[in-house]
Amino acid sequence: MQEEFAFTKGMIGGENMGGKVWRTCRLTINGLGHKVQYNQATIDNLFVPFLRRMTKMQQGVGKRLVIFLVAPPGTGKSTLALLLEQLSLTDSSLEPVQSIGLDGFHYHSDYIRNHYVERNGEKIPMAAVKGCPETFDVEHLVEKLETVRMADIRWPIYDRSIHDVVEEVVKIRRKIVLLEGNWLLLGEEPWQKIRGYADYSLFISAEPRDLKERLIARKMAGGKSREDAERFYRESDRVNVERVLKKSWPADETWQMLGDGDYQLKGKIIPTNMVDREALWKKPNVSMESSLLGGINRRMGVENGGDGALFKNGYAEGLSAARKTILRKLYMDGTMSSKAIMETFELTPEELTEILK
Repeated sequence: MQEEFAFTKGMIGGENMGGKVWRTCRLTINGLGHKVQYNQATIDNLFVPFLRRMTKMQQGVGKRLVIFLVAPPGTGKSTLALLLEQLSLTDSSLEPVQSIGLDGFHYHSDYIRNHYVERNGEKIPMAAVKGCPETFDVEHLVEKLETVRMADIRWPIYDRSIHDVVEEVVKIRRKIVLLEGNWLLLGEEPWQKIRGYADYSLFISAEPRDLKERLIARKMAGGKSREDAERFYRESDRVNVERVLKKSWPADETWQMLGDGDYQLKGKIIPTNMVDREALWKKPNVSMESSLLGGINRRMGVENGGDGALFKNGYAEGLSAARKTILRKLYMDGTMSSKAIMETFELTPEELTEILK
């Protein structure tokens, strides 16, 4: 069976706009042709170096690498994933990347037609908000992620010609798999279990105002009137954009989508091995033996002619109080369940009870 994604041509030309040289690429997505443009400097200085680092990481672990590409709707993540795949095939020093999508894990259409999503105490038909986290089969996704590193499995797709999921289509065969989707880093049940299946994660951030017209234009291109497209944006796309931006876990690396559709590096977590990354989620060291607090305490103690006891107590207590406030907010606003907080931040039930008082 033919795979869902295929490139018809590579880079086919460029033009200078706003001081940037834009290269045009024609991609085939879900059987439809798309013409997209990327800044040549961004390709050379951001995309290709990213692929080199992923190649080095894969060679280091010696097994299939799973990378999450996460972004709100309208950021061009699907075409970006395909471009990264294509770029990985143009240089023999790069490990070939295979891009796949989350959309194949929507519930099937017959399920969506007969189920509802509860929002603000109101039952909303799933069909009216298709694409929100509640319309995905997370357990099916977990099953696939548990085996994808060990075997050349087949991946489901979402066929837009029939508006439904087709199972077991794309054969996973390459050593680096790039999985793109909106909700892969969502800090809500049951999605927060998904984060642990990524060897590396990349998040595309954007200003909501830059996404609004892109999303409305996309719906109009699909046949909706301007009025219907704006209504869909207000009731669905806008909600999803805000949810991705506000409720996603921090990624290992973040790129910012600019107003002209270009990308730039926004931030990166320095540790890249699993041990160091997992350490970031553990309890902070608030003892005065830690390098940060110890240095502050010694410096301030000497400067003030004392033994530093005031600063020892103040900084340690301040960090502990801040941590409690953050964890309490995660629980109270529904971002994380009590079980998830205990597992993620290594707390006992008694410690969590004390924090939530």
